[in-house]
Amino acid sequence: MSRKAPNAATNRRGSNRNRNRSVMVKGSLSNHLMVHLDQVSLNPSRFQNLLDSEAPHSDSMPLDFDPILSQDFFCTPDYITPEMIPPVGSIVDRSKEAIECPKSPEKVKTVRSKRPKLDVDLKTFFGSTDIGHQPCEDLGNDTSRTDAMETGTPVELQNSRGGYVSQSVVALRCRVMPPPCLNNPYVKNALDFYADPFSNQRSKCAGYYSAGIGGDDLSRYRTDFHEIEKIGSGNFNNVFKVLKRIEGCMYAVKLSMKQLHQETERQKALMEVQALAALGYHENVVTYYCSWFENEHLYIQLELCDHSLSVNTLSRSLTEVEALDVMYQIAKALQFIHSRGIAHLDVKPDNIYVKEGVYKLGDFGCATMIDKSLPVEEGDARYMPQEILNDNYDNLDKVDIFSFGASIYELVKGSPLPESGPHFLHLREGRLPLLPSHSIQFQNLIKTMMDANPARRPSAREIVQNQIFGRLQKIRKSI
Repeated sequence: MSRKAPNAATNRRGSNRNRNRSVMVKGSLSNHLMVHLDQVSLNPSRFQNLLDSEAPHSDSMPLDFDPILSQDFFCTPDYITPEMIPPVGSIVDRSKEAIECPKSPEKVKTVRSKRPKLDVDLKTFFGSTDIGHQPCEDLGNDTSRTDAMETGTPVELQNSRGGYVSQSVVALRCRVMPPPCLNNPYVKNALDFYADPFSNQRSKCAGYYSAGIGGDDLSRYRTDFHEIEKIGSGNFNNVFKVLKRIEGCMYAVKLSMKQLHQETERQKALMEVQALAALGYHENVVTYYCSWFENEHLYIQLELCDHSLSVNTLSRSLTEVEALDVMYQIAKALQFIHSRGIAHLDVKPDNIYVKEGVYKLGDFGCATMIDKSLPVEEGDARYMPQEILNDNYDNLDKVDIFSFGASIYELVKGSPLPESGPHFLHLREGRLPLLPSHSIQFQNLIKTMMDANPARRPSAREIVQNQIFGRLQKIRKSI
């Protein structure tokens, strides 16, 4: 049978099908772009023109056109997704053949030039002659002269290659060393657990190391504190009233007058710091906060008190009640100090301070150990007993008791003690003139404290427990 020619109706149906197909393509393209480009910021006019345009002919856009744009538009890698991803159940099912997972795209390998790693040993770092570039040499094997370096004179070290190391390099070696950890001789039963691994290097860098302490032109004192006024001075130190900037609180900072060039000078200056740190806090001892070296001066941050009991600053002598109050509180301070095996050896009115009615003992520059394990340095001779003047150090705690009794005697008498002469000798023999208008019990206590025989002097604990202070408590309650 011959095929019929297509009529007009058939042509209209085919045209409608083509038009519907064009609309479907247009709709699928719109939906696809709305789904995949939801989070991408695009130019709306570009795609609006694309959607509103007529369906392209088969020669310009086939019906199986894939609307996914290229990586040039998305600015992302154009990775191809596998056509078929097996269901999750098929992967878990062990009875079926395992399907290999699609591999991730390989990362493009780039050639990078690696810098050679410097494997530097800390032990040999400080002995290197060219830091970071050449093999390090042990400074301990250096045969150059070190006596000039210890005296602070210019030094040039010769390395194994025949050249010389500049002074700046030698100074750098010494400055990068960590400061040594110091053992506190005032701490009882301290374990000797620290061994300085750089002891040999420090001996060779002595001249530079001492200069390096706080010598970086950055003043901690000026940075942390605002100096208000000078409040005291002595033979070795000046004391300043300062305001700590970060806290807004007042402190006293003691500054050594002269520069501490030698190691022995620094160790001697640190004795006060170590004694205060070993003692810890007590209400009748001036509180220690911190200390540091700066430009070869020692700075000690201490509690700020109102004033001292120096007879040069007091307008009058103390009454018996006031003297008993001082005696009781400072006796508690001495009891606390002696219980830790430490002797003050410089008890005098200048070192007794007042803060809001509380008396505190300060200035531990002459402090030593009662067991004589440390050198003994005598304090003010006006307050020293005869055995100290004769170099007898068997009863160092009783030395503080004599000095304390002499200080109370001076405060009640209202005039400084003699530095020499007959009266000076009489006081050390225990012959004290009577104090008018004072009780016999009070005078006998002072005379016992200043006995020529240290064995007959009371201890600090016995002074605190004396019955005379019971009367003081009654007077306080009645006021």
